[in-house]
Formats: sequence, C-alpha cells, structure tokens
Amino acid sequence: MYNSTMTYKGSIVLCIIGIFSFSQGIAQSSMQWFNPNSKTQLIEDPVPVDCDLKFNGVDSKLGIEVVEFEAKPLLVHTHPQVQKWMKNKYLLECSANIYKAEETTFLLLHLKINSENAKHAYGNLEKGSQLKIIFNDGEHIYLDNIERDRGTAQRSKGTTTYEGIYPLSGYDIKELGKKSITTAGIVWEEGYQEYDVQNFELLKQQINCLKNI
Repeated sequence: MYNSTMTYKGSIVLCIIGIFSFSQGIAQSSMQWFNPNSKTQLIEDPVPVDCDLKFNGVDSKLGIEVVEFEAKPLLVHTHPQVQKWMKNKYLLECSANIYKAEETTFLLLHLKINSENAKHAYGNLEKGSQLKIIFNDGEHIYLDNIERDRGTAQRSKGTTTYEGIYPLSGYDIKELGKKSITTAGIVWEEGYQEYDVQNFELLKQQINCLKNI
C-alpha cells in the first residue's frame, strides 16, 4: 500500500543528506574542537555544554521547519601506541549536535582525525554503519548512519574529517534525554572502536532544550 507519510519523511531525509553533503566542508572548517593544551579541561572542568541555537526557522533550501543546535565537543581520544607522535594533539576529536527537520530528529557526529593518512587506518564511515551509545547505567542504544562518508583529507592541516548522520527514534530520544553517556562506539570500515566520552551530558542537554522549543 502506498504510504504518503513515509514517502514524505523519506524525501525530507534525502534532502537533508544532500544539504549535509554540500555543506560538510564549511561545517567542519568552523567546528568547535577541544583545546589540546588544556589537560584539566577533560578531567576537572569539561567544556561547557549548552544549547546554543545555530538555526531555528524555515530552511530556505529544504522549505521545512528546522531546529539546529551548535555542535559542541563530545570526546577526544589518542591510542596509547601513537601517543608519542601526537605531541600536543589528540588523534581523534569529535563534536556533536542535535538537528531536527519537521518531525525527524538526527544526531550529527563531526569527526576529525589528526592525520592525513587516516583513511588507511579507519577507511570509510559507511552507510548503515552503527554507532553504539553506552549510558551511565550500563544500558545502550544503536544508531545507524544514513550516508556514506569516505573522509576528507586536508594535507596542509594534516587532518581527515568525517561526518555521521544518525536518525533518532522516539525511544532513542527518550533515552538520550534522561541519561548521561559514558562511551561511544563507532563502526569504521576497518573495524570497531570505543571511545570514552568527556562531555557526557551534551546530548541530554540538547535533547531537553529541543523539547522546550
């Protein structure tokens, strides 16, 4: 049976993917990352997590109501085996934000790997690859990436960036809105890796702020 509601939602998702793909370079270049020179920032005083709005209104390209929060730092990670080569940088930095288009809500991950050769170690962030979010009570949810990203290398900066786009179900939103996150596990083309989350209430705060808009 033809389902006009599902077709409409599918069209929104496809339009959003197109906009994200077009604007990815611009978004990554202006992303907020952790300050690599501040060690206390990760242990005693996490980067302030708030609900700064990037956009709230009718998107001129999509023609629909959009609410988007500013991306904020979520986690950093350096594998012990490469620590001695990283100097004052982290190997991986990840910012995140909540984005809502009409009735569809997304979690966006903005990943920066401080190596221009990251594609050899990580590969692609494939369409359908999962993000595992582990909460402070030991429970977890799985989210599916909806757009393949091969990574964008910037050799002048020595970085490779990726973006993951993860639609959230009603259950996902409920869990994210009431629990803190301890760990994020990402399925890369070359394997699965788990990362400790430093800003463990970022998504909870943005989800709850979204409910009040």
